[in-house]
Amino acid sequence: MEVGREVRTLLLKLFKEFYRYFDTSTETLNSDGRRLFEELARYLVYEHPELKPLVKKVRREPTLQNLLKLVDHVLGEREYAEELLSTAIYGPYTLTLGQGSGERDTIDSSKSWDPLRDSS
Repeated sequence: MEVGREVRTLLLKLFKEFYRYFDTSTETLNSDGRRLFEELARYLVYEHPELKPLVKKVRREPTLQNLLKLVDHVLGEREYAEELLSTAIYGPYTLTLGQGSGERDTIDSSKSWDPLRDSS
């Protein structure tokens, strides 16, 4: 689906700045995130009126999973959005701890809080 530059930029901004726009305990948009989403929704519905029901669902339940569904439907780039989200949460680097015997252990980030773990 072809969308404008504004829609793409605003969607990706939501994921790049996860901690700024989401409440991490409930994985829903906070007030700043809702404000940004409303701007995005105006552009999206203006360009593609057929997406109004999907936008309405995300407005009603602004969860991370619903936003990922919207990105998947609009951009077809769910994997890219998940990668941005993962980078925003964990950072771009992998931490490696060295042991005295020369063996190296990596920290398994899958055991920490991961909003992508429950994605359907």
